[in-house]
Amino acid sequence: MLRFLLLLSGVFFCSTSVIIIRSSELPPSLLAAYRLIFAAVLLSPPFLLAWKKHRNAFPARQFLRCILPAVLLATHFISWAWGARLTYIANATLIINLTPAVMPFLAHFLIREKVTRKEILGTLVALCGVFILSYSAFSIDPQFLLGNVVCFGSMITFAAYLAFGRINRDFPSIWLYMIPIYVIASVICFIFSFFTLDSLSIRSTDEVGWMLAMAVLPTILGHVTLNRSLRYFAAQTFAVVNLHQFVFAGIMGWLIFKDTPPTIFYFAAVLCISGAVIVVHEAARIRKTATQ
Repeated sequence: MLRFLLLLSGVFFCSTSVIIIRSSELPPSLLAAYRLIFAAVLLSPPFLLAWKKHRNAFPARQFLRCILPAVLLATHFISWAWGARLTYIANATLIINLTPAVMPFLAHFLIREKVTRKEILGTLVALCGVFILSYSAFSIDPQFLLGNVVCFGSMITFAAYLAFGRINRDFPSIWLYMIPIYVIASVICFIFSFFTLDSLSIRSTDEVGWMLAMAVLPTILGHVTLNRSLRYFAAQTFAVVNLHQFVFAGIMGWLIFKDTPPTIFYFAAVLCISGAVIVVHEAARIRKTATQ
């Protein structure tokens, strides 16, 4: 139960990213670059402690395994910040968390994890809620089509990034995995920003505050917690629970921006939660059976 609550807290903190993105005025690539480098700097003490503890048994060449996840994370952050500004808060967060739709394929081809029938059932129930809300959004506001498409592409890179988190769960410390990824991804985002923007500076103290918030809430408390949870939960269980970011984001968007989701949003949320309950219950049954 404590591990599930840890996973749920990571989902909540990640859901704050769309709120901060909508509050900031920085270009998407620069926003991604600063959130990553701020997070890397803040997390440098635990990284150094972990490296000191494990460096004799953990050769530096292992950090090469962080490069591909870092590329995926940088691509996800840039496209996510872009897409989130082009559509509804609830809808953007919902689409970005369509990971259960692709995670079974990634789990099979990359992780070699099997998905049970009940996990598939729970996933289908949750995705029913996703598709109902997506169809509603497409029908009501076709002008947001570009934002929805960008968010969908960002979701694909996010799912692949999470799959590598499951693959690389053998790292002796989460800090030895996450901090190099943040540093490499931030360099990628800064290089992209250098060639596409006129300036790399943050021009106001308000923006510095938003970047610190992005570094602490969704990046450190969110992504680090999610990657740590991948050490304990099967990929499909993780993906379905992570789907609930759109519930948290929809509520916060309504409270902060008066960005009221359509009535169908609440019905979709119930379906997603029901699907998650089925998947989590099945995962608990499998773990209990394995220990007997």
